[in-house]
Amino acid sequence: LFAQETDSAELSAISEEVEKISRRLRDDVFGIRLIPIETMLTRFQRLVRELSQELEKDVVFKTEGTETELDKNIIEMLSDPLMHIIRNSMDHGIESAEERQLAGKPKKSIILLKAFYSGATVVIQISDDGKGIDPEKIRNHAIAKGLITAETELSKAEALDLLFLPGFSTAQKVTKVSGRGVGMDVVKRKIAEIRGEVEIDSEINKGTIITIRLPLTL
Repeated sequence: LFAQETDSAELSAISEEVEKISRRLRDDVFGIRLIPIETMLTRFQRLVRELSQELEKDVVFKTEGTETELDKNIIEMLSDPLMHIIRNSMDHGIESAEERQLAGKPKKSIILLKAFYSGATVVIQISDDGKGIDPEKIRNHAIAKGLITAETELSKAEALDLLFLPGFSTAQKVTKVSGRGVGMDVVKRKIAEIRGEVEIDSEINKGTIITIRLPLTL
């Protein structure tokens, strides 16, 4: 500001150079903080491999865009929510081999982790080709729990959004994999802590997509 108000070519040149150096330093520091999403993949691959054996489900874990970069602090805080989403997909989303055969699906099921940039945000999607989520079952479960009344009208998106309510679980039984009622409310809270958003979309007998939108850096 002083350089702009002072009629000095030398001072202006020095000011411009300092500004360039500051900008370059900021970019360098920002670059150091960013690491690719692929640094997380080993633990996800191991989880899918272990659960495939435990649940006797033939699951292929695929990835796209894992060169996409995020702040290392976000990466560290994102690992647990993603592990929980993958665990849920394996346990509740993917059908047994018999169910898939009856539905005319390939024996091998697929979980896909896809990452890409969208403007100033990073989008991470975890999708499966499992049985999907029935919005009407979600609605009926919410009525039974007293979360909504029988007269409440909900769109498909609003019904699926009920899955994020604390303690909401449609699991008919407790399993060693998913535990008791530790659900999507925990995932949503942890993602909110890193200024992210999460949403669910699902088609019955086709599968489920969970989309997470995150800032590049904290």
